[in-house]
Amino acid sequence: MSNKKKIGLSPGSLVYTGKQLDVKPIVKGIQYNPNDYSELSGKECLNLNLKQGFQYWLDLKGINDVNLISQLGEKFNIHRLILEDVLDPGHRIKIEDYDAALFGIIYNVEYNKATKTLKKEQISVYLNKSVLISFQEDPDDSFSIIRNRMQMPLSRIRTRGSDYLFYAIIDYLVDRYYITVEAFHDEIEVMEEKVLQEKFVLHLEDLHILRNNILAMKRVVFPLREEINQLKNLETNLIDASTFLFLRDLQDNIQHLIETLDNQRELLNGIRELVMSRTNLQMNKDMKWLAMVSTVSIPILFFTGVYGMNFEFMPELKWKYGYLIWWIGISVVVFTMIVFLKRKKMI
Repeated sequence: MSNKKKIGLSPGSLVYTGKQLDVKPIVKGIQYNPNDYSELSGKECLNLNLKQGFQYWLDLKGINDVNLISQLGEKFNIHRLILEDVLDPGHRIKIEDYDAALFGIIYNVEYNKATKTLKKEQISVYLNKSVLISFQEDPDDSFSIIRNRMQMPLSRIRTRGSDYLFYAIIDYLVDRYYITVEAFHDEIEVMEEKVLQEKFVLHLEDLHILRNNILAMKRVVFPLREEINQLKNLETNLIDASTFLFLRDLQDNIQHLIETLDNQRELLNGIRELVMSRTNLQMNKDMKWLAMVSTVSIPILFFTGVYGMNFEFMPELKWKYGYLIWWIGISVVVFTMIVFLKRKKMI
């Protein structure tokens, strides 16, 4: 993502810096309480009149429409610095307190096993006492599972405030992290099985790609742990005391992910060392065979060199059976050397 478009502009300037998409952003909403659940269209979201006793979740799919985001900002009195961060994909992970609101940037991660690529999508979340607005970088439906949970009459999300929905979104994304980490684990297991096969050659490039993906995943998970920890220490009335218990459990899950990623890095280092050891061992074997061939060839080269000299008085050159004796002598010497090397277990 490039920020060249923002050079020279004042803080809070609304400029989209991400990739341009042909798909038009869509905003959908949900109005809910323990006894009622109803979905809102885009126009209803922009003209929303908040009702007492209801919570609201507005979900914007796609952030490339600056005017639409500006309208949402004006409607719900969102600080322009928040809107600027929303329009800046690739921003660092953070959760910030804006007195009467909370704002967080987290990432949705998807791993493609076929191409070995890790796709990250920025998710921005704005939260006040009764309204939560999520901004998805891509125009896909990432939170359909959460909405399905909310449609159930006994849904915990509907019985609690928007702070619990904020937790539920982060918890869902962390659950998706586990899918990616398990995919890494599967690839490492396959590598371990294959590298033990004598005829299998594992390219270090495959290890390098997987290692980079693990590091990229850790750069997503590690900052989130620190932000959740700071969130727990915030003195704000936007988060209910009961929600802090769930945040603590969420932090434990994130810590487990970090430890798993660290272990996977260690396993990759072990596989790399094993590959390098096998490569060096095979190279040593090849060099050993070349040395043996050179050693056995020395007598042949010696005799060939002696009798290849152009001296006039070499009596052996006049012998009738000199050529046969040469071959017999060479064969005896070579055979003797081979027997000697075998007794020394050098071949």
